[in-house]
Amino acid sequence: MLPWLTFVITGLFASTVLSEPINHYHILNHIDNYGNLDLRNKPYLELPAGLVVKGNLNIAKTSIKEIPADVDIQGSLDASNSALKKIAKGVNIKGYANLLASQIASWPGGVKVGGYINLTDTPLTRLPPRLKVKGDLSVIRTPLNALPEGIVVEGNLYIGGSKITEFPDKMTVKGNIFLGGNRISKWPKNLDLGGAVAP
Repeated sequence: MLPWLTFVITGLFASTVLSEPINHYHILNHIDNYGNLDLRNKPYLELPAGLVVKGNLNIAKTSIKEIPADVDIQGSLDASNSALKKIAKGVNIKGYANLLASQIASWPGGVKVGGYINLTDTPLTRLPPRLKVKGDLSVIRTPLNALPEGIVVEGNLYIGGSKITEFPDKMTVKGNIFLGGNRISKWPKNLDLGGAVAP
């Protein structure tokens, strides 16, 4: 067999194996001693439902489009620059969620996150009612045009470059609000602000 043909066949076989949903045997190859699962830049397309990650989960720069139901991430999630479009209800993330430049257009209700949520440079258009964020929330450079009524952000709120020009009637931001050049024509009737507003 010609050497280049062997290379092509081997490459095709490898891509076929890796582009399948990741299974528990594959997962073992990517877990470190601290329970972190690092799939960054790997060619896997799917995660199994009910996956438990004892540390951080890194799916940055992957083609993984969904975090399925009942996935439990006992550390933080890094899905930056990934194809991620959906996080199923019931997903638990004990730490932060970094979704910078992912494909998330709608943040679902019923997802628990223990730290900040970074949605910068995503196609985000919707946040769930009464969203509570345990750290900072960034919606910088997104098409989002409204924050949900009763939103609670326990850290800072960053909205620069979004389509937000009005705030809901009731909102809580325990840190600062960074407008990033956005002009707000309607302010909340009931604003619980712990810090300052930066233009």
